[in-house]
Amino acid sequence: MEKNPSGPEIVESYRDFKPPRNFKRNIQMLLRYVPSEYLIGLKSIVLTNRAALTRDQRRQKVWTRKRQIRLIEASGSYRRETRSSPAVVWIYVDTLVEHQRWMIRAPFLQYVVPAEVLYHEIGHHIHAAHRPVHEGKENVAEEWSGKLGVRFVRLHYWYAWPVIRSIAILTKPFLKHWKAGRRK
Repeated sequence: MEKNPSGPEIVESYRDFKPPRNFKRNIQMLLRYVPSEYLIGLKSIVLTNRAALTRDQRRQKVWTRKRQIRLIEASGSYRRETRSSPAVVWIYVDTLVEHQRWMIRAPFLQYVVPAEVLYHEIGHHIHAAHRPVHEGKENVAEEWSGKLGVRFVRLHYWYAWPVIRSIAILTKPFLKHWKAGRRK
């Protein structure tokens, strides 16, 4: 697949933190598989950590499914376009890899954790800028995350797609039960 020339700029802004090896490259790879029409209007993707946030940002709150949490506890966030600023996706790398560092190192699984967060936040952008749906914002973002994730696996791991699809079909009932428990 060709690199998406109209895609957002990836900016790294860390403070006293070293991201996992190849993290930015993995984000670039994940972006290559997002259709370019969905990235229009998304100026940048900022890879940062909690220590790099300003005091006001650390105190800011964002909505999750049913409650607000402090931005410092989130793995990612989306700031929609306004008259004075473009749309931006923020990924808080230290929060993201805090408990899943082993997955970032595994060759096949290295995309799982970043893809879930990146595609979820891009889902918010798609919902806000391109395909508004009158449903809960988190539900729509999660649905787009799933669609973009399946597209990535299907195109990037085309050679393993039949095996992956078979495993997904067999484990679907267990994953639904597990995800339902996570949302509570």
